[in-house]
Amino acid sequence: MPVRTAFIYSQEFSKFKAYKGYPWLFDRSEVTYQLCNRLQLFDRDSTEIHAPKPARPEALLSFHTKKYISLLKKANQGKPDEEWLRHGLGTTECPVFEGVYDYHALAAGATLLGAELIDQDKADIVFSPTGGFHHAGTDFAAGFCYINDIVLAIKNWLRRRRRILYIDIDAHHGDQVQAAFYKTSKVMTVSFHESGHTLYPFKTGFASEVGQGRAKGYAVNVPLPENTGDEEFLWAFDRIFLPIAQTFQPDVVVAVLGTDVLFSDPFSSLQLTNSSVSQALQTILQVSPKLLALGGGGYVRENIARTWTLAWATMNHMGPNDEDLAAFGGVFWGDGLSSLSDRPHFLPDNLKRKTQTEIQKVVSALERTVFPLLKIRPQRRK
Repeated sequence: MPVRTAFIYSQEFSKFKAYKGYPWLFDRSEVTYQLCNRLQLFDRDSTEIHAPKPARPEALLSFHTKKYISLLKKANQGKPDEEWLRHGLGTTECPVFEGVYDYHALAAGATLLGAELIDQDKADIVFSPTGGFHHAGTDFAAGFCYINDIVLAIKNWLRRRRRILYIDIDAHHGDQVQAAFYKTSKVMTVSFHESGHTLYPFKTGFASEVGQGRAKGYAVNVPLPENTGDEEFLWAFDRIFLPIAQTFQPDVVVAVLGTDVLFSDPFSSLQLTNSSVSQALQTILQVSPKLLALGGGGYVRENIARTWTLAWATMNHMGPNDEDLAAFGGVFWGDGLSSLSDRPHFLPDNLKRKTQTEIQKVVSALERTVFPLLKIRPQRRK
């Protein structure tokens, strides 16, 4: 039986905008959908496209406070109130703009629809590009995030006692998802991100954060140093994520696939290409009985379109037709041709040696502290 996949998409997302120069790209699902459609990546009997509806206010209250949601609804008119600043509303990174509640309620609705499709066994893999708002707290907005769709989806699944694995590949630490489940062993949170020594949210995401009480060992952080490239990232990913996922044996996996990890993104100092994101996704698929994939961060429109289209092709085990081979970047990068795969990105040897040394320290620390808690035997060092 073929894998059943679902893509969550609505043209409504592209109708929103904040102020000129605001870096969040509201058309992220639109550009991904259009490129997937052009490459005929929806042309399978086992693939469906679903239009989301806004999450109902009561659905948001499983994580967010009633007062915060009330304020966010008031902010929907686009007229800021100085009192809201204590809740993160009206800042440079989380401005108040017309439709701010509508947009984020729709984004949360998209993620919750994906979770429902999986829960009702209507899909094996779901991709909602407009999702992954991992910085939103119970009563505050932060880091471009107003409603934490990830926590809402996981909480819905927990009502049925599922073992949930959350894997976050994004330049920024998934801090509020970790915080929400820091004391439960039913949710394993794993985050690969640029170190808080050099990037927001700064105060979280270090290897020493491993969970509390019975959940000790169920929060795993792999802070990556500046200038981490594909080789170093994939080495750490294979050594940490794969044995943890195989040991935890999740019922369902939530994956954030941020494109802000790419070398051409202005909001981080990582040096990855989207080929490493695709390879990590292949590993995630190996250990996912069911997968809900979300977009996450990313601030270059072309990166978003190519990386998430490549991710969707990977989720569907699809390759290009011969005439589209150049578009997939398999063998040729020609002038004027848009490749899904990034060109190889080479780093000087001195930078590679430095990042390799730092990442090896992080991995070794996790093997000493987290692996024994989970009864995992470290791999022999290669």
